[in-house]
Amino acid sequence: MTEFKLEPIKQVIIHDLVHESFDNFLQQCVTLGITSVKWVDGVMIYLSTSFSNEEVYRKSMKGIKYYEKLIFVKLPKYSEKVKWNGGNFEIALLNYNNFPRFRELAKWIKSQPAWKSEPDEMK
Repeated sequence: MTEFKLEPIKQVIIHDLVHESFDNFLQQCVTLGITSVKWVDGVMIYLSTSFSNEEVYRKSMKGIKYYEKLIFVKLPKYSEKVKWNGGNFEIALLNYNNFPRFRELAKWIKSQPAWKSEPDEMK
């Protein structure tokens, strides 16, 4: 018989926290081919996990999750999709408001100095 077990993440390590403007963020999504991002408690979030070495894998087995970069955009109101560049590009917003860990993540982001910063606009 198969045993199922839920192992919670005990620690999240984020190497770069980036406050991005809406336009810059969506331009990056187009460039990288990102079609959906998380939305929770007024924050649009993209987590980059490009690490792939044995040490990171071992630590993930112990409940430690690494993200190379977390990019966020302030977006107070949820909608299923956001459009950019006159509607030429759409990105789906995945509503993670019902996930306690992601609500804690949004709360943490809002407590960081980057939350109060002004993101650079596209030129």
